[in-house]
Amino acid sequence: MLFALAPLQTNGEEFGMSPTLILVSTVIFLIISVVIGYWVYKDASKRDNNEVLWAIGTAGLTFFTFIFGLVALIAYFIIRGDETPDEPPEAAGGGDW
Repeated sequence: MLFALAPLQTNGEEFGMSPTLILVSTVIFLIISVVIGYWVYKDASKRDNNEVLWAIGTAGLTFFTFIFGLVALIAYFIIRGDETPDEPPEAAGGGDW
């Protein structure tokens, strides 16, 4: 526990991390997690899954713990259902008059 807060107290200089490197890596992880969350949201909405829960969960896990975010993304691929059509088949065919 003694060294747990050391990077915050020394600005990361003792560990070879500059504040600029920390900021850039945080922004990169934020962009990656937002892109993954957006893609999961769009894909889950096509498949009638709970798109908000999957998107927030996957994006949050990816940002805070990248490994668990990848596990959540793989779990989504395994659990997701078949794609549902945007329109009912009878409406797409022109219908009967």
